[in-house]
Amino acid sequence: MLISQSVMAFGTNKKLDFAKDEVDAEASKILYEYVLQEQGMTPVEIKSFAGIEPQSAKAFEVDLNEDGINEIIAFVNSTLYWGTAGYSLFILQKQSNGYKDISTLVFEPQEIVEIRSKKTNGYHDIKLTGSNGNNVQYVAKYKDGMYQWAYKQ
Repeated sequence: MLISQSVMAFGTNKKLDFAKDEVDAEASKILYEYVLQEQGMTPVEIKSFAGIEPQSAKAFEVDLNEDGINEIIAFVNSTLYWGTAGYSLFILQKQSNGYKDISTLVFEPQEIVEIRSKKTNGYHDIKLTGSNGNNVQYVAKYKDGMYQWAYKQ
């Protein structure tokens, strides 16, 4: 059972740092199993094809819409989910038949993922801050059933 953690605990935004923070083992396992199902591969096949192993999945749990059920914010450290713009940032939402990815976002794992107090359509906005020296900030909002880039700060 996933325990909901309030995003706004202590009146602050929640920051997730894939490079420094300890990821959630259970959420990472859920992501790994989601990837196996999405690709229709066994663990042996996906390791051979894309080098993906259980430890390749890095995930955190956050209740983005405050419904008491955590979403999973995650990425897979593999070239299968990496392109010229960065890695796919998964946001998995629990459904009656499993999980659904509600993200169109890409990011670099060294970026800070910040869950903001401001909401759009009942979901917390997400800000990503680059750590490659330029500190460019991007904001994603929930629209039409998906998190999408809204603007660059």
